[in-house]
Formats: sequence, C-alpha cells, structure tokens
Amino acid sequence: MFRKTKVCTGLMLAFGGSLAINALPALAQQQLERVEITGSSVRRIDAETALPVQVLKREDIQRSGATSVTELMQRLAAVQGSTGETSGVGGGTGGFSGVSIHNIGETRTLVLLNGHRLAQFGGQALTGFGAGMDLNAIPVSAIERVEILTDGASALYGADAIAGVVNFITRRDSTEGDISVGVSGPKAGARETRFSLTKGFGNIDTDGFNAMITLSHDERTKLDASQRSFGKSGKVFFTYNGVNYRKQQFSASPIPANVLDDQGQLISPYQKTHGTCPDKTFRVIEPYNDGSGLADDYCGFDFVGELEIFPTRKRDAVLASASKKLGDHELFADVLFSQTSTITRIAPVPGSISIPTTSPLFATYLAPIGITQDTLAFYRLYDLGKRENNDKNKFTDITLGSKGLMMGWDYNLAYSHSESDSKSYISGYPGALAVSRLRSSGLLDPFVGPGQQSAAAMAAINGAAYKGYWDGGTSKLDSVALRGSRELMQMPAGPLLLGTGINVQQEKFQSKPSLFAQGKLADPVAGTLCDPANGVPCDQRFGDESATLPYQADRKAYGLFGELIIPVFKTLELQTSVRYDHYSDFGSATTAKGGFKWQPEKGVLIRGSIGSGFHAPTVPQVNAALQPFGVTSDKYTCSAELLTIATSLGANCQPGNKQYDQLAGGNKSLQPETSRQATLGIRFEPTSQLSLGVDLWHVAIKDAFGQLTEQEVFANPLKYSTSWGTKRDTGTGVNYLAFLADNRNLGKSYATGLDFDIAGRAKLGFADLASQLTMTYMVREDQQLSKDGPYYSAIGNFAEIGAVTFRWQGKWSNTFRHGNWAHTFAVNFKSGYKDQATSADVLDASGNVVGTQTIRLPVDRFATLDWQTSWNAMKNLQLTVGMLNVFDVEPPLAISTGGATRGQQFGYDDRYYDSRGRVVYLNASYKF
Repeated sequence: MFRKTKVCTGLMLAFGGSLAINALPALAQQQLERVEITGSSVRRIDAETALPVQVLKREDIQRSGATSVTELMQRLAAVQGSTGETSGVGGGTGGFSGVSIHNIGETRTLVLLNGHRLAQFGGQALTGFGAGMDLNAIPVSAIERVEILTDGASALYGADAIAGVVNFITRRDSTEGDISVGVSGPKAGARETRFSLTKGFGNIDTDGFNAMITLSHDERTKLDASQRSFGKSGKVFFTYNGVNYRKQQFSASPIPANVLDDQGQLISPYQKTHGTCPDKTFRVIEPYNDGSGLADDYCGFDFVGELEIFPTRKRDAVLASASKKLGDHELFADVLFSQTSTITRIAPVPGSISIPTTSPLFATYLAPIGITQDTLAFYRLYDLGKRENNDKNKFTDITLGSKGLMMGWDYNLAYSHSESDSKSYISGYPGALAVSRLRSSGLLDPFVGPGQQSAAAMAAINGAAYKGYWDGGTSKLDSVALRGSRELMQMPAGPLLLGTGINVQQEKFQSKPSLFAQGKLADPVAGTLCDPANGVPCDQRFGDESATLPYQADRKAYGLFGELIIPVFKTLELQTSVRYDHYSDFGSATTAKGGFKWQPEKGVLIRGSIGSGFHAPTVPQVNAALQPFGVTSDKYTCSAELLTIATSLGANCQPGNKQYDQLAGGNKSLQPETSRQATLGIRFEPTSQLSLGVDLWHVAIKDAFGQLTEQEVFANPLKYSTSWGTKRDTGTGVNYLAFLADNRNLGKSYATGLDFDIAGRAKLGFADLASQLTMTYMVREDQQLSKDGPYYSAIGNFAEIGAVTFRWQGKWSNTFRHGNWAHTFAVNFKSGYKDQATSADVLDASGNVVGTQTIRLPVDRFATLDWQTSWNAMKNLQLTVGMLNVFDVEPPLAISTGGATRGQQFGYDDRYYDSRGRVVYLNASYKF
C-alpha cells in the first residue's frame, strides 16, 4: 500500500511553478496524502508529473483581485484568445465566456469541475462558437484551487483536450464558515457588489461525514461608451509617422434617413437641404473605384457613442457537497446550480424602407432634391430606444459517486448530469413588415430627427416593438466514469503504477428559436402565425432578419484508457498512456501519450512528453440547417468582382459602405480534427529560496474546424465563388448578396511557445518578500485559412486571421508580509502588435481631408500595475483594499473593426483590454 511521505519543497515548486511561494515553508513540513493531479489518472504522493501543470490556490485567487472565474482566467500568462463579457456588446455571444490555452481555442480547451466533464454552453452557435464550458456558471467563491494543464491530454480525457485542461477544484471536507462581501468600481459605470456565504459541517475523519454549502450573488451596472474618452465616438483623430489622420466608424442608416438617388448613389436629403449633417452623424464621402467619377455622399450614424461597452450582469450560484465515509469507501454528492443574466445594449435598430414616388414622403423630401424614381431609405428607428439583449443562462451539474480502496485498487466511480440552458430575450426590435406598414400608413416619417415623430406615430412605433423571448438552446451531458489506479509490482527504482478507466456518455443538444426568430409570425407582437399560401406573409426582424431553423441531435460515446508510470531509475520515471474513443456519429479514434521525468540531482528536474489528440465537431456544427446568421462584422463597398458575383446570383450589392447578410449551417461531411503535441521542460531550484523553470510546447492540428474569414472572401470574391448566397429583405423585397460562412475543415495549424516562471522569497528585515514572474513567449503560430492554402500568422499581427496572438505576455507579482499585513504589487504586461490594414482619411494642418491612405497602425505594448493590501484586523476578520490598473492606463489605440468574438466597440480592441480603467475594490471576510 501507499505510505505517507514528505514531498521536497523543490518538487512542489516545480509543480507548474504557480504555487504561492510564501506558503512553501508550510508545504515542506506537511505530511501529504495521495492525490490525483490533472494530467494523470494515478493517485500518488509525489504530486510532480511529466506534464506541465500550473496551480492557483485560494490565496492566489484572492490576491489577484479577480471577482469572477472569467476575470481570473484572462489574467493568466498562458491564456490567450478567450471570449470575455464585453464581446457580447453587439457580438451575439449569448452571454458566453470561455477559456483558451495558448490561443489554441476554447473548443480545444477542456474544462473540468472536480475532475469530471461539464455540458457545453446551451447557446453555442452552429459555427462552433461557444462550444465550450461557460465560465460564468462557476462561482469563484467556491473554488479551492485551479489546476491548469498546459499540454494536450486527449489520451486521458478524450476530445476537447488538445490545447490542455482547466480543472476547477471546489472547497470541501471543511467545517469552516465564511461570510464575504465586496464592492468595486471604476471612476464611472460598471459598479459591482458581491456577497458569498460558505459553511461546512462534520469532519470526514472523526464524524464520518462532511457537508458544505456555498451561496454567492453578485451584480454589476452598465458602462456607457460616453463615459470613456477612448471609446465614446466612431470618429477618431490620430497622428502616425508625422501625418494626421481621421478614421470614421459609422452606419449608413442614420436618423434622418439616407436614400439612393436616381444614379444609385447614397445621399442624405437632410444634408442636401441644410448643408450639414444632423446630430449623432458625420459626413461621409466615398468615391466609386470604377472610374465613373461618382461618389456616395451621405451622413453616417455614430453608433459607437450609443453603446454600453461593459454589460450589466447579475449572477447567483449554489454549490453543495456531501461526503459519507463507509469503511474504506466514501460516498459523495455534489450539486451546482447557477444562473447568470447579462444585459447588453447597442444603438437603436437600423434598416431599409421603400419609398415609392406615390408616397407623400417622396413629394415632401425627395422630389425637391431631384430624385424621380422609387427608392430606398436607410433609416434608424431611434425613437424606439436601444436594442437590448437579455441573455439568461442557467447551469446545473449533479454528481453522485463513490471512491476509496477496493481489492488493492484506488478507485473513483461517478455518475454526473450536466445541463446548460440558454435563453436570449430582446427588446427594441420591430418586424420588417410592421415598419413597412408604418411607412405606408403615413404615420412614420423617416426624414425627421429624434423625438420629432407625431404622437400617433410614436404610439404606432411602440406598438410594433417586439419584447420577449428570441432564441436559445439546451445542452445536456450524462456520463458514467470509473477510474482506478494501483501498484502493479515493486521495481528496484520504485513501484510500477497503473491507472485505467472507462467512461460512457450521452450528449444532447436542442436549439430553441422563437417563432419570431424562425420567421413564422405575421404579427410578432400579437403572436399571430403567418400563412403565405393564403396571403398572410411572414414577418422577420427589421434590419437584422432571421429565419433560424430549430433542430435537435444527440450522440453517444464511450472511451477506454490506460496509463503506466514506470520508475526506470531512482532519478528517471517514464509515463505512457493510450485511449480508445468511439462516437456514434464519427466512428473511432485511438490516441496515445508518452512522457518522462528525470531528476539527475537535487534541485534539477527535466521533463517532456509527446502525444496525439482527437477532436470531434460539435452536434450543431454537423446537424444545423443552412440559415441566416446575422451580418458581417465589417462593412464593404461593392467592387467589380463583388458585383459580378451578385449579378450571377440574381442579387444586388448592398448600397454604399454597409454590412452584408451572413448565412451559416452544419456540414455532415465535416471530419474530426487530429493533433500532435509535445513538451520539454527544465526546472532549477539552486537554493530553497529560488525556483526557475521553462517549458517548451508545440501543437500541430490537422483538418482544423472553421469558416473562411469574411475579409479573405470579400477581398477575393471570384476565388471563393462557393462562399456566397442571397437573402431577400422582408420589408423592401430587395434580394441582396449574402456571405456564406459554412463550416469547413480549413487545413493545418502549428503553434509553439515557451512558458516561463521564476519564483523566489527573501527576508528583508521589515517584511518577508515573495516574488513570482510568469510569462508566455510565442515562438511560432501558423495556420491555413483554407485547405491547402497559404499559412498566416497572428503573432503580433492583426491581419488575415482577424485576431492577435501576443508575442509575449505575463505577470510579475510581489507580496510583502509583516505582522497582520500583506501588500501585493503586480505588473501585468503584453507586447504590441500591428493593427489591421485600414483606410483612413489624411488631414492637412488645418484638419481638412486631402485624401485617403491605407495604413497599418502599430498598437503599443501595454502594462498595468495592480495593488492590494490585506489586514487581519482580528483573528477571524480580514479586510482587503486594492486597485486594478493603479495608474488608469487607457487601452492603446486600435482602428481595426473586424475579428471573431469581438463587440462593436471602436478605438480599442475590447478582446484584449479592459475598458473600465482604474478599478478600486474593498472586500471583507469573516470566518466562523
């Protein structure tokens, strides 16, 4: 049998390099029991493995100042490319927040709770977005520690673990009680309040049972774009290489409306009549590039200033656990229930309205400026108020099981049911036919400003506004897993260890669009069904039409795995594992992994691994029907090639500089992704006060899932002739060209990097210092955007891929302890990059536009300082005050607009920088 033993401080330091080093003296003195570490199925005393595992303990989480699991993960050096809360601002994320290790992808990063799998996000998109665990479902107050395996582990865990594993371990087996309250907020907006209560009952060793419960609640207010100078407007002025520039981000649908003249040019009747553009707009002149000499000359709406750039949020969670000891066995049950409500608001809805020559509006506004034909007005229903998405997500996870010793095996048998239910409610959206009827009735006047509609028109506008359930889905996962480990035999260098297991799971997904989202209502407000065959037309959402098709599908899978840990010498240990998976809809896959751990002398450890991975596409990626899927992230003008494509499909280009409708759907021919991973690391502990380590990692992926980027397709329309479709505007009947973002196996991708960490401690006389530096340096990242196509890199480069991988990013944290006080100072840093190539107006010394130029703006490197002071005011009371971003450093200027998982914010990239600025927080915790 296993025996208790001491674990040397050096090995514990080597354990991922992320343990709180001020706790090392205590760790060195503890008698440690067997534990199972993420990345291995074998329970053992010596926690160090051949794989790189980082550990965040509870005190590390508290010192970070993070108030949510999402915020905590985004501050790790090894985490890049994750979806944050601000991406939902016009981004349609459904309130999802995920984690991506090394920017390899959220769908390739496996999230576990106490070692078991969780259901994917119920609101995931058919393109694969959101096909991961929503971090909002896990309350940070319930977390005891987080284990982050930064190497692929498909051979142990199966699909989704290509990039690595994040395992959240909750608090348990304690009788401690804790009440915590906190408040935080920047100088304006985004105010947050939080509360949590935890209490445990019974000692598992002396009483034979333990039960714990954690309750948590937090709320946050909105942050308006107008409250931040760097993001309050779509008109930005800047200087680069001694030249003055202006960049305008806008919508071609303002209030009052723009129209098409007899030559098809987009113009503003208001500007033609008054000589200037109205409030909340600015003049836009866009010459045609066909040599005709024509130009669109209209007023663009500054929608950026209307945004709420940090969403309103409310979360509640309950986590309960219970354990009962029965001899060598322990029965356990865990229940997690959480619900999150996230509200995002963007500018009032835009759309197009037909204006025939017979309309009184035509005679009043258009005939006087020389228009003689039926035309279209591009209008914004400003008086309806902002568009609002209220995303309500509920998550339930129930685990029942038994663990202990049986016939020489250390076993764990568990059944778990996990469910994510996502519902999205909207307001501020009318039906397109409803708006058309408003125009036909003569009540709606699209050529007057905000607040200038008649009382009857306002009543009719409000009466046409839909408010209620829009879309959602449910994802369920039921699984049974049995794991076991034991000593097979005693070898000269130590015991030969075996770990093995089997799991069976069933995954179900159901999309649940409303009848309005399906395009099956004649009157969305009244809920009246349409019947086109009998002359009752179907209405769709004005300005952002949808005809989402409901579907449901499920799959079953089982997996078998085995792992051996072989002590070759006292200083050398080998680890090998193999796994077989079978999917009901994709057949079978075998993955394997091998590794070693070599300690040639005390204070030196070398480790490495090599393995393969397998990742099946999601149920929606395969089964969803082709359907409208929002609009493109960027705006595009109609080039000659684009016009050729549109004409061949019997469609029209969008007028002016506008977003295009987007289509998407499942692909039953989609093949699984396969991968190869490798790591090589070395760690030194020259003294008991210092530890240094570096891990080199590499991931290669074949047949990567994805969609052709809109930027690539719009730049080469004829090359990608199969990436187009059409979408008819319900309100006007015009058939427009649409971008087809279908699921594909795009090709190959490669990523290589270095994870560094240095940890040390020293006695300074006035205080004890604990210091830690963690950093990730990206050596290589290359990926194909189409099968057999060229390779592109996003390292320091916002270009074809539509996202950035930072060359390096990290954190340097220093904690000074003296008496009952602890002061932590942390520097967060990341490298700069080249922004997307963008056309900007060139200005002369007087501020006049003298031309346009395509530039690639360098985005500056970025660093912030965080500070926290904790005081143990009395035995059971701790008070904490701190600041995030002490010097209130603003996000660097970025004028790009495209990219996946990005909101509508402009002037900075909300995916990489916190728009809140300096945040002051105060926490109080009382233990009982």
